Amino acid sequence: MSITLTIEPAFALAYRRYAEFQPGDVLRLYVRTSGPGTGGMFYAIEKDEVMQDDAVFEVEGLRFVIRSTDFWYFDGGKLSYNPSYGEYGFSFSNPRLED
Repeated sequence: MSITLTIEPAFALAYRRYAEFQPGDVLRLYVRTSGPGTGGMFYAIEKDEVMQDDAVFEVEGLRFVIRSTDFWYFDGGKLSYNPSYGEYGFSFSNPRLED
């Protein structure tokens, strides 16, 4: 199974700059919940390694991986960075998840 995900170059470059990730780093994107009873979901990111069946996206020297259990959240989405929101101006949107 494959997924479609757009990762803007500005998103990857901002993570390199602010989180000090280096070219060649493997970063896993995954789904988190925001707290007990809220039901809110958001993406998280951490250093990891490529596993079999991961979707891999290489952008600006960083390798972003998504495990198959998280495909449902990211498929059809877009990861962006908007500097007008400050150093943490990261955003994720996915029209498939909006109702």
